[in-house]
Amino acid sequence: MASPSGTWITTTEAAQRLGVKRATLYAYVSRGLLRSERRPGQQESLFDRTQIDAMASATRPPGSPQPVLRFRSIATSVSSQVDGDLLYRGRPLQDVVALGSLDDAAAVVLGTSVPQQISRPSQVAGVDLSALPLERRMPVAIQLVAAADPFASDTDPEQVRTGAMPTLGSALRLVSGAAAVPDPVTTDLTALTLAALGGSPDARADVELLRVLLVALLDHGLTASTVAARVAASTRAGLHDCLSAAYAAMAGPLHGAAPVAAHALLVDGVDPTVLVGRSLRERGERGGIAGFGHFLYPDGDPRADVVLEALWRRRGTEPLRRRVGALTALVAERTGALPNIDLASAAVLHALGLPAESGEVVFQVARSVGVAAHVVEEYAEEPLRWRGRDPQG
Repeated sequence: MASPSGTWITTTEAAQRLGVKRATLYAYVSRGLLRSERRPGQQESLFDRTQIDAMASATRPPGSPQPVLRFRSIATSVSSQVDGDLLYRGRPLQDVVALGSLDDAAAVVLGTSVPQQISRPSQVAGVDLSALPLERRMPVAIQLVAAADPFASDTDPEQVRTGAMPTLGSALRLVSGAAAVPDPVTTDLTALTLAALGGSPDARADVELLRVLLVALLDHGLTASTVAARVAASTRAGLHDCLSAAYAAMAGPLHGAAPVAAHALLVDGVDPTVLVGRSLRERGERGGIAGFGHFLYPDGDPRADVVLEALWRRRGTEPLRRRVGALTALVAERTGALPNIDLASAAVLHALGLPAESGEVVFQVARSVGVAAHVVEEYAEEPLRWRGRDPQG
C-alpha cells in the first residue's frame, strides 16, 4: 500500500522503528505529531513510513547529504523473537524445520518461492582453496565467485533473492573442490556444505542432521553481521561484497566463531569442571560460558532445543548426550545459564566427527541466507542512512 508521501507500515513496525511502546505511538497521534489510518480487514492502524523515519532521524549535521539515522529506528521482517520462540517471517522455527528441505526454508527467509538451482562458476572452478584455514575459505570463495560474475554488483531485489542460493552454492563448490563432489549432490546445499567441511555428502543421516542445524541458523534478526551487511548494502554494494562484510563480523569469537569455543567443552575424556572453571576465569562471570545463555531467551534457546532434539534421535549419540547433560547441569549450578545454539552446534559437529572450525563455516553458510534477505530489505531504504552523529557536531 503506497501513499503520496511514502509507504504504509503497521503500528508494530512503526513502534519498532521509533523504539517506543505502542501507547506512546498513539499519544503522538492524539497530539497531532503523527497521523494514522485504519482500513477494512487491517487489524492494526497504519502509519506513513516517511513520517516515522523522519521522527526517528536525528537533526542533519551541516553539509550532510542524508538524514542521520538513530539506530533504534531499524526494523526487520526477516525474523523475530516472540514469547521465547524464533519466527522466520512469522513462521515458527519448528514449522520451517519441518518443511524438510533447506531450499524451502531458505525461500521462507528470502521471501521467494522461486526454485533455487546451484550454478557452477566455470571461470574459477579450478582454484584450490585447501591450503587456506577452513574458516577462511568461504570469504575467499565468495570473492572469487564475484570476480567471475559480471552481474555481481546488481542491486535489483528480485535478482538478489533468486541469486542468493546459486551464489552460495557456487562458493561451496569451490570450497569443496568440484572434483570431490559427486554430481547427484550438486543441487543439495546441505550436502555441499558437508563436503566442504570434509564430511561425506552421501551420508544421508549426516546431511539431514546438518540440515536442521543450518535451518536453525538461517537468521536471527539485527545481529552484528547482519548490521555489517546492511551498512554495506546502504552504499549499494552488491550481494557478494555485503556477504564479505558479514563474514568479517562473524569471525569474532563472540559471534560466528562462538561454536569453536563451545566445541572444546564437549571433548570426550576431559573433566567439564576443569573446563568450566577455566572458562569462568578467562571470560569472567559477565562474559559467561561459551555455548550457554542468551539475553533474548532467558528460559532457553529454542534453536538449541530443535537441534538437540534432532541430534538425540540419531543412533549412537548416548555418550555425547551424557557429556552434554553433565556440562549443562554443571553450568546451571554455577551460573543458571541454559544451553544456546552454539552448544547445540558444537554437539552436532562432535556427532559428525568434524573439527571445531567447522562451527564458524556452518554459521557462515546458514547466515548467508538471512544476510541476503536483509540486503534486499536495506535496498528499499534510503541509501547511506547508516551514519553516526558526533555529539559535538
